Amino acid sequence: MSDLMDEIQQLIKPNLRKRLYVAFSYPVAPVEEIVPHIPEHLRYMMEFEDQVFLSGPFIAEGQLVGEGMTVLHASSAGEAARFMENEPFIKRGLRRFELKLWELREGTVSIRTRLSDTRFDLG
Repeated sequence: MSDLMDEIQQLIKPNLRKRLYVAFSYPVAPVEEIVPHIPEHLRYMMEFEDQVFLSGPFIAEGQLVGEGMTVLHASSAGEAARFMENEPFIKRGLRRFELKLWELREGTVSIRTRLSDTRFDLG
């Protein structure tokens, strides 16, 4: 087992290993109660976008409101929880969230930006 653990450690050693907090959010109120607060939610997310690495809903055809995921830049679980507790849907009791510490290790991100018309491709 020791050899296996050594191999694993060697394989992940060069990984980025950036730690982030991921909040999974779930509706707890009917869609009709949530929809009027979407603009408030969007304004909150845009105002504090510097604390957000990535965020968005899980998409289901024909469903306006569903589960979501927000990946946060935070120095602690408490800081991440405070961000989520102040999110308007959660603050109003319309959604609940589950917070997990996540370590970013693998993947590829490519961004091509065309500044003249504020267009980009994320690949």
